[in-house]
Amino acid sequence: MKILFASAEVVPFAKVGGLADVAGSLPLALAERGHDVRVIMPKYLSVTQGDWPLWRAVPGCPVPMPGWTSGCALDESRLPGSEVPVYFVEHHDYFSRPGVYGPPGGAYEDNLERLSFFCRAILAVLTPLNWQPEVIHLNDWHTSLLAVYLEGGAPATVFTVHNLGPAYQGTFPAEKLPVTGLQADYPCTQAFVRGGQLNLAAAGLCCADMVNTVSPTYAKEIADPAFSGDLAPLVRRRGKEVWGILNGLDYEVWNPATDRALAANFSADDLSGKAVCKAALQREAGLEERPDVPLVGLVTRLDAQKGLDLVAAALPQLRDLQIVVLGTGAPDLEAVFAAAARQRPEVAAWLTFDERLARRIYAGCDLFLMPSRYEPCGLGQMIAMRYGTLPIVRATGGLADSVTERGKRGQKQNGFVFSEYSVKALLAAIHRACDLYRRRPQRWAQIVSNAMHTDFTWDRSAAAYERLYQAAVQKVR
Repeated sequence: MKILFASAEVVPFAKVGGLADVAGSLPLALAERGHDVRVIMPKYLSVTQGDWPLWRAVPGCPVPMPGWTSGCALDESRLPGSEVPVYFVEHHDYFSRPGVYGPPGGAYEDNLERLSFFCRAILAVLTPLNWQPEVIHLNDWHTSLLAVYLEGGAPATVFTVHNLGPAYQGTFPAEKLPVTGLQADYPCTQAFVRGGQLNLAAAGLCCADMVNTVSPTYAKEIADPAFSGDLAPLVRRRGKEVWGILNGLDYEVWNPATDRALAANFSADDLSGKAVCKAALQREAGLEERPDVPLVGLVTRLDAQKGLDLVAAALPQLRDLQIVVLGTGAPDLEAVFAAAARQRPEVAAWLTFDERLARRIYAGCDLFLMPSRYEPCGLGQMIAMRYGTLPIVRATGGLADSVTERGKRGQKQNGFVFSEYSVKALLAAIHRACDLYRRRPQRWAQIVSNAMHTDFTWDRSAAAYERLYQAAVQKVR
């Protein structure tokens, strides 16, 4: 199958969030399964300044815009370690900027213009490339206009919702609709322009041939206004055309047996290096070097959505364990963890982000905390399990689909789970985990083995996407 993967961010060329990780990994898994898959994204400054080969694929291409004609060029490279082509849409005014969506903490005022152009450019460059996909895979609201421009025709479109929270829907004033080239009386337009706002996530939900989210549970959750607000009726209207496919993990990138950031390497067959990693992390964090004390890690954005308000409230009651925190975010939460680190010798906090330190936390901790209010998929819990660190999660979204405390449907316990969004439920889960760590070392070792052998490879997800693509193609035939 010929598949074009359209994304506003792709690892390693540009990354803001988890979308970039998916865009850099899923195409590789699809290519391994024999598909002709190619990736397309804007050519940001980070692309120009990166350490990878770039060559010109299309020197110039007219791009029809509302009432005028613009143009772009197309550069090409490869996803690292593969032959999967990556195309970069060049337009200096729109994309030669230091940020992807805006400056730190902000958004560019012309994002609608930039992303409308990107969508139109994708369609324009297919002719000079002399390559026509059967499916265009759209990712989040940034590429959703492609579903509108192609509505009902080939190529088929699949729209993946990575996050449908209110801040991730791509909303703009309705009076900016002409920027997209669409008319207010166009049937599809009426579904995503209402209440004085243009909602691009709604455009994808309405017009794509098939829709999916990044976990089965989140696919069900977004039918509830608590998770998707005013878009819930659109989700419910699509019914069985909304699939849930759990994201995967790149096992080459995340491998404790080869990870150079670690004090010692280890594997599921030889865990001796994990104890070395724990001791090294305790020293690095300024904690007492004790193998008998459970070490709990958090690598996260410090935000209420991530359940950090629960953790902050629970901190005074968390005793007889050690805690390390890595992340930045809300100033009030940063202040809570900074104060705890100053006042309590068993707490350490790095209010920054450092990928190599994150890897040492994943490897050196015994437990990894993700008490999210909602979590479309989550990556941290998968990485933690890969590194033999047992996750404590709230049963929401992909956390519910990937972590099991009580074996069910053939799944073995690989972590600890709580359901109610409360300090009481969080504390109970932490206490269960710490008691097991101290009292039942053999059982603990078995659960660690279960976690490290849980299959989160992208091949499993890619097989599900194959079926989704086939369903989309059938709709346009």
